[in-house]
Amino acid sequence: MQVLVNGRPLPEAEASIPIDDRGFLFGDALFESMRAYGGVVFRLDRHLERLAQGAAIAGFEAMPGAALLAREVATVLAVNELRDARVRLTMTRGRGRPGDYVGVAGPPNRVVQATAFTGPDPARQRDGVAVSVAARRAVPAASLDPSIKTTSRMVSVLARREAAAVGAFEAILLDLDDRVTEGTASNLFVVERGALVTPPVGGTALPGVTRAAVMEAAVEAGIAAGEAPITLGRLLGADEVFLTNSSWEVMPVVRVDAAVVGEGRPGPVSGRLLERYRALVRRECAGG
Repeated sequence: MQVLVNGRPLPEAEASIPIDDRGFLFGDALFESMRAYGGVVFRLDRHLERLAQGAAIAGFEAMPGAALLAREVATVLAVNELRDARVRLTMTRGRGRPGDYVGVAGPPNRVVQATAFTGPDPARQRDGVAVSVAARRAVPAASLDPSIKTTSRMVSVLARREAAAVGAFEAILLDLDDRVTEGTASNLFVVERGALVTPPVGGTALPGVTRAAVMEAAVEAGIAAGEAPITLGRLLGADEVFLTNSSWEVMPVVRVDAAVVGEGRPGPVSGRLLERYRALVRRECAGG
């Protein structure tokens, strides 16, 4: 496979960044995970907007423009002859020095990667998945703005390992007030009396691109959708629960730790929204 490092195509085995890169030294980097359907990345513009917003908040300098990044995403798909794929764009602040949290010796480094991907295991969307509520808490918004999609993922790594140890597909993170925030790699929705509720992005939840698309799909389908704090009790009492991200689309949850969600199988609202979401993808990615 070929990857792009600062715009240069290289075989994956030969690609590298300096060992003094601040992304390696401090996790001082941002990323976007995207999905291509038929050679077209779904809502690439929204992903690049979020990346630029995160870079501005984090004070990244000399950021490349969206047009250049879009061309590089198209290039990595083309050189690898991929049409259905996962795409990752990683942007570091640049080179630094161990122990120096402030000094930057160079412009941002960027890497664009793609791998073939046609979707999650259909059995998981048909039967639903189990999740576990992590013992670790989400990083407070007062410490790190949740709209910055950073590569500093140690909390998520440890929470996901905790979930994997009990056979769960994903870990759910609570905030310091015991409210649901999101999964380690996903946004979370509950269904109550036919209406969607998701944690507000002003708290500790990432403003997911797929999250926003699902809320649009809900409006098109005549399903009420809104933001509100979700307590653990509200999560466990929901009629349906599902996760969203670019790779999983809409992933129904049928168990939270030992508690069964609803009737223990994917519900009708998540099924309708998966269909609506895929229809939205087909409309926007047609002709790719």
